[in-house]
Amino acid sequence: MAKINLERRAKIGRERRAKTRAQIIEAGAMLLAEGSPKAFTVDAVAEAAGVAKGTFYYHFQNIEELVAAVSVQLGQSFDDVLTPARTELRDPIARLSFAFTQSLEKAISDTGWARLVVQTSKTPNEFGRSVRDNLKAEIAEAIAQGRVTVQDPELAADIFVGIWLQVTRGILERVAPPELSNQALEAALRAIGGAQLKSRSL
Repeated sequence: MAKINLERRAKIGRERRAKTRAQIIEAGAMLLAEGSPKAFTVDAVAEAAGVAKGTFYYHFQNIEELVAAVSVQLGQSFDDVLTPARTELRDPIARLSFAFTQSLEKAISDTGWARLVVQTSKTPNEFGRSVRDNLKAEIAEAIAQGRVTVQDPELAADIFVGIWLQVTRGILERVAPPELSNQALEAALRAIGGAQLKSRSL
């Protein structure tokens, strides 16, 4: 009788479960991006993921838990875009500028991602809190250096995020004009009383 490799069997099981969970999260992200709350149900997600309803409940207790997982994944996608700025740029305005323009460029190149960001912004979630906390930290540093005139980090974050979201909605509705990211950045920095850095300073 052949010897059963229990360790390998367990590893295969873990990989299969991780793959299934990823499929469900991907399906959830796709349905969330489509923007119809009525269509975002366990049945719809299970069908889109190609799994049984019971499989959904094996990985997630409810639809809210899936939304949280999608938010975490979305936050990771932002981190992937913005990490270079956090590790290489010392100037807080440079980091704000990098984050703003790079995330807009991603929205232009990946409208599915942009739709997901816009849809998830409508309700509080871990992704939104994480992005906002990082943004407030950069703004607080800029305020401490006397680099911006809006002295309340919360208000400045509201302004900065509000402009970013509105421009992103515009990207989804029409073709993005040339230099959109830089022009929108200039407007966002002016709105909080900051000055745009020259590209060579970034």
